[in-house]
Amino acid sequence: MRILRMPGLSEPEFMGCVSAFVDSLWNSLDGTAQALARLESRPKGAAFLFEMQLDQQRYGAVMILDRWERVALEFGPHVTLSRHQGVLEGGAGRIAPARDLLNRLNQLIDAGDRYTPELLAAAEMTFASIRSTFEAEHKAAIGMENLGPMLPEEYTAARRMFQADLAAR
Repeated sequence: MRILRMPGLSEPEFMGCVSAFVDSLWNSLDGTAQALARLESRPKGAAFLFEMQLDQQRYGAVMILDRWERVALEFGPHVTLSRHQGVLEGGAGRIAPARDLLNRLNQLIDAGDRYTPELLAAAEMTFASIRSTFEAEHKAAIGMENLGPMLPEEYTAARRMFQADLAAR
């Protein structure tokens, strides 16, 4: 990841990464939910294109968590935040439980022979839990984005760089 090649991150750069992480994870969770909704009540193998989209989204969410973990562990201990300290307090520790939830959901998806309404309900509960797990990151990202054109260039540059790192497959 290109962002890991930086010698350190300033507060605005780190917050740009937080924002890119939250947006990417939320988009991946939403994409997974949408793909599951299109597949609802269908047997496995009945809609190959939708199943490919589902796989891309659900495994993409796990990759996003893995990449965020690397950034959080690398830079988190060395960043001081003037606001949104909750992002750093236990931030890296929130990743493993979220990844475990996603992996369990993926196992549940893989184990069934169809995409049942109960599977969709399990996915919705999983996604709600993950969103609440990263509530501090989400609030921080919203707070930063509300600054709009007043955001420093280092924030937007780091956000773009980390978003590209997250999108790379």
